[in-house]
Amino acid sequence: MAPPSFPQAAFELLPDAAFCIARPSTAISGVNAAACAEVGYPREELLGARLDAIISRDDVVALATQLNGGAPDGASAVIRATQRQKDGTATPSWWRVSQAVIDGRDYWIAVARPVAATESFEAASGLGRLGHDPLTGLPDRRLFHRRLDRAIDRAREHDDYRFAVLFVDLDGFKQINDQLGHLAGDRVLCDIACHLAGCTRPSDMTARYGGDEFTVLVDDLRDAEHAILVADRILQQIAGGRVVVDGQSIHVSASVGIAMSSSGGCSADALLYNADRAMYRAKSLGLGRALLYEEHSPPRPIKPR
Repeated sequence: MAPPSFPQAAFELLPDAAFCIARPSTAISGVNAAACAEVGYPREELLGARLDAIISRDDVVALATQLNGGAPDGASAVIRATQRQKDGTATPSWWRVSQAVIDGRDYWIAVARPVAATESFEAASGLGRLGHDPLTGLPDRRLFHRRLDRAIDRAREHDDYRFAVLFVDLDGFKQINDQLGHLAGDRVLCDIACHLAGCTRPSDMTARYGGDEFTVLVDDLRDAEHAILVADRILQQIAGGRVVVDGQSIHVSASVGIAMSSSGGCSADALLYNADRAMYRAKSLGLGRALLYEEHSPPRPIKPR
């Protein structure tokens, strides 16, 4: 049975499969027609069933680990899940799950899309070449610059609009490639991409800037403390995770530099340079920490928590 005030009409407008999942039981409380068609179950069989009826228990645990790691309401997680249809076939799918509170009760709102459909869409539209990183699926450097330019234009037009650029660099990533091979390195990059996407809002943008470097545009901020909280969350999510490759657990940490937009306007190159400068300063002070760049003063350290 759907929870009180469940937005069924809004769910039906979504083109992708959508699920509402009660917490902590993981019972499915709402679905749209696209979800029923995708997994091959009628609505009455899905409602009340546990989530591990359609994705593996390991995938459910992976989602819970990301979303229960201190993430606030509205935070989201992204995983590549093994999705099971009623006829027994298994389909790899991207699951993006956000936390929500409906009438005082905790739920997950999940949107799922088959990996094959995503790859076909990117190939047909050219996004895989022109706008998205083919390994992680994140926006690439060029797409990030376009979004950053739009944010700068908006900041020039509205004095009360603020945003931040975060530069995220993995610590010791070259050693992973050298000691375990590039396939292990690719697995780490994909896992980190999922962690980063789960630490931001839909209005933000996370991109793979190149190699083991990622950038995040945190949109429409109240102040620098909001950007610091996001950087904090990123450090905790990355440090709290383990990537298992061929039975070997790999611990990964990252350094983060933060540059805030200014009311007077600032170029994309200057913002990225300032965030990059703060990131390298953070790395020099010790692994797994973030620094906030401040004009006319040394970058201010943010202690790991």
